[in-house]
Amino acid sequence: MSMIITLEAKLKPNQKETLLSMLEELLPETRAYKGFIDISIHIEKESNHLLFFEKWETVNDYESYLAWRRETGVMERLGMLFEEQPVIRYYDTFHIPPHE
Repeated sequence: MSMIITLEAKLKPNQKETLLSMLEELLPETRAYKGFIDISIHIEKESNHLLFFEKWETVNDYESYLAWRRETGVMERLGMLFEEQPVIRYYDTFHIPPHE
């Protein structure tokens, strides 16, 4: 069963372009990481609220990835763009067949 993981934060003012540039640099490595399935990134226009919506094979794969990003300093670099500590949530994915 795959996992949905969200990371929510609020960008500091005028940091959108810096974030997008960083993501262009970093996402190829993310997409190549073991267990990665998909990612989409959303920024609310009115508030700079940021949502990473990710799909991973397992929580362990994501946590391994996150630990690696912390070790390489990427999470610290990203954190400098945020007004507050990001919130990460984990969701199980359930496939419910349609009613026939």
